[in-house]
Amino acid sequence: MLKAHLRIRDLALFNPVANGSSVSIGDSYIRPFNHQSLESSLIKTPEQWFFVIRERLRSEGHLSVPFADAANMSDDYFRRCYQENLNWPLDFIIIEAARNGGRLRVRAGLLGSLPIYFCVEERTRSVALSWDSVDLMRESRAIDAELIAHHLTMKTYYSARQACLGVNLLTAGASLYVDTSDTLFEYGSRPSPSYACAGLTTIEALRQFNQLLSKVVVSRPIKLGESAVELSGGMDSASVAMAVREGAGSLTCGGILLDAESSPKQSDRRNSILAALNCRDHAIEMNDHMPAIDLNLDSKQHLPLISEYYLEAFEALWDSFRNEGCKILWSGIGGDELFFRYSGEEDEAGSPSSRCFDVAVRLAEGLLTRRGLDAARSTFLFSAPLGVTAATTLLGKLCHARPLAKRGLWPVTPLSDPRLINFSATLPLEFRADKHMLRLYLRNRTDAEVFPRDYTKESFELVLPRAIASRADTLAFQLNTCALADLGLVSRELVMTLLNEVVTKGTFVATSALARFIWAERFARQLG
Repeated sequence: MLKAHLRIRDLALFNPVANGSSVSIGDSYIRPFNHQSLESSLIKTPEQWFFVIRERLRSEGHLSVPFADAANMSDDYFRRCYQENLNWPLDFIIIEAARNGGRLRVRAGLLGSLPIYFCVEERTRSVALSWDSVDLMRESRAIDAELIAHHLTMKTYYSARQACLGVNLLTAGASLYVDTSDTLFEYGSRPSPSYACAGLTTIEALRQFNQLLSKVVVSRPIKLGESAVELSGGMDSASVAMAVREGAGSLTCGGILLDAESSPKQSDRRNSILAALNCRDHAIEMNDHMPAIDLNLDSKQHLPLISEYYLEAFEALWDSFRNEGCKILWSGIGGDELFFRYSGEEDEAGSPSSRCFDVAVRLAEGLLTRRGLDAARSTFLFSAPLGVTAATTLLGKLCHARPLAKRGLWPVTPLSDPRLINFSATLPLEFRADKHMLRLYLRNRTDAEVFPRDYTKESFELVLPRAIASRADTLAFQLNTCALADLGLVSRELVMTLLNEVVTKGTFVATSALARFIWAERFARQLG
């Protein structure tokens, strides 16, 4: 949500000065991300100050003050403003400083919409902050081999620790503290566990879910014609589209269309939802925007380690939204995790998807050397504790945040809102199982069974095998040199064996393991 460079010495010597929406403190600066969905304020007393950038709320009554004039407030008003921002229901970043001794704290909201990365330079005691991790990759060229090893073996984590040594992520709900000698990183507190409530009727559960989803949507100040919704053909995105249509009055839809083999009924489902929405639609054919499987990216195309596999197709979709004048992008990220199962509730550990994942892990581990395996099996430290929002949801948002920001699109994911998550946690299993609550919500709005229980979901499983097979000769040539093999983490010969398996058999599990390697190898080469 911002970019900044702050020297601890400057905090003690200089008062912050507003320059438009930016702030200068001696040679230090704060530059907020400029978007109409965000607002920022600088609030000062003679001895301390804080800067906040936060998502705008539609409702009035909060203590927001004009950015350039929020100086020399009373201590009481300062505390009230600070507490309000700390409890802000939407996303935010707060930078607070005290002149006495030069102390700095950076706090993050819970949503992780456009998180920031940070790097602390010990020699000058300065902090670099940026929503674009590639900015900080230019400062740190050393790779964290242990983290890469964990990544290669299909680990899922949302962590402050990143693939470049010295570069960290200010995770959702976390805070960073820096003074003249110490650097501390703290995660937010763990939430109290919720328990399902029995006896809730279908009508009452649907009514409460509808009210909450509507509240999450209309809490944003939505301008007519500026909302876009990713409409994939699944229940998650369809539910978000329905809620946004009701709250915004007008929206643009768009989705990535797979071929009939990958998703035989996707177009039919999308057409049913589009008819109910009565909105403009931008359909992007996946076959026209296949993933660019290339290990040697141009410096202008550098990407983080964790990035979208199907970025080319998504970028074409997002560009179409931007060209329509849209400013806010709504998506169904978080829907898969919203209706979770408690431990012991019809455990799905032996499900086909779980078994496929286990096979993919074994194939991924088969690429590693003894050194790589030892690193991958070490205790992964500095990982964020479980919070209200699932790590997989936060990672999904992280993959899209940077490319969306570069297009001036602000991401909103209603199904990952803590208010909905906490409500869903109280629902009996009958409403959570197989996303029954979403099915009821959509049936109530379309007067049709668009998503029967046995419907075939859209699947990207065939996309990467085809993309890799079409570039197999180029990959084999590029792998004459292998950065991860040079680090002692993988065996190049075993990588080539797995590549051949993907080309000849095209199985999803083998492709999943190989894709992890390809993205990690590409990242390592960027640092070389």
